[in-house]
Amino acid sequence: MTTFPLKPLGSILAASNNAVRIDPDCEYTTAGLLNRGRGMFKRPTIRGSETKYTRYNRLKSGQLVYSKLFAWEGALAVVPPEFDGMHVSHEFPTFEILEDRADRRYIHHLVTWPNLHDALSKQTSGMGSRRQRVNVDQLLGTEVPLPEDIGEQRRIADKLDAILGRADTFRALREKMTALQANLAASLITSAVDSAVEIARMGDMLAFSRTPIAIDPEGEYRSIGIRSFGKGFIRHPRVTGGDLSKLSYFTFPENALALSNLMAWEGGISVTQSRDTGYIASNRFFFYLPTDNRMNVSYLRHFLLSKQGQALIASACSSGAERNRTLGRKRFEALTFPLPPRPTQDRVARMLDALTERLKTAYSEPAIDALRPSILNAAFTGQL
Repeated sequence: MTTFPLKPLGSILAASNNAVRIDPDCEYTTAGLLNRGRGMFKRPTIRGSETKYTRYNRLKSGQLVYSKLFAWEGALAVVPPEFDGMHVSHEFPTFEILEDRADRRYIHHLVTWPNLHDALSKQTSGMGSRRQRVNVDQLLGTEVPLPEDIGEQRRIADKLDAILGRADTFRALREKMTALQANLAASLITSAVDSAVEIARMGDMLAFSRTPIAIDPEGEYRSIGIRSFGKGFIRHPRVTGGDLSKLSYFTFPENALALSNLMAWEGGISVTQSRDTGYIASNRFFFYLPTDNRMNVSYLRHFLLSKQGQALIASACSSGAERNRTLGRKRFEALTFPLPPRPTQDRVARMLDALTERLKTAYSEPAIDALRPSILNAAFTGQL
């Protein structure tokens, strides 16, 4: 129970019209929303001819944006500066926050509050999870705790910034450990390369492996994206087939080397796991399985993320501006590289995989994630 007055979101938000007509010959950097109030993520840049939409909403820093399809799962956020100018479909309405009534930082924290997500889940229309939607009127009618005094809102935002901001110290430590891991990886890869017994061709060591899938506009799908710098996959929330882009889509096998043809040059490389095989990937992903037991794909991933490997990847990409540096499949498969003995590959892969897993476990954020809801509850019920 909150001590603050409850007011509908419509009292502090004003719909914004940032629609732009899509030019088939132009490129658009698009964004999406993570569930559970975890913010925004960048989608690949696409050409206007690759989407079924005729218009996009252009994002502006400081706006509130939400997903009609997944607001009930907490897919809403205040647009951070780095997403300014990116695009979303009409399924992601945007609103200006009325600054004479609400502090933007207060709203930024409010939209991460699980209680708000629960309230939105009760506002859904449609039957079944794939049909649940929160329309604009339902969102604007949802009541939230809002102190009358903006100064009080700012005080709460200051407290939340300070308390939750301590996670930044944790992240800085994680980054330091990641740098140490990178140095060790470079040393191990260099040593392995020096022990190479042959020069191998990618296309001889790897077999292209992905299976086309027919997209049902009424079906429900989860697609993958990939992070730069070897940080692994992005597992996107469920969407209906009609909300996917016009790209072709594929299923893929477990334990396959995965490369993004758009982002491999900056470390968009990973290895699929069993939990990934329930997802689909667009034609912008290449998947490879080893042709025989001479190749450890985990070792190859670490090699391709090294300085030597990234130089090889860059040589197989088209020239031009960074966003146009596309990895060509034939050029990639024609690359040659030093192949260490299989026992050396296994040892390096085992060491680096284990170190990655230990760092992930030791410096993961479950405790912070568990603490966050209780802090937000205290803040929005007047106990902070």
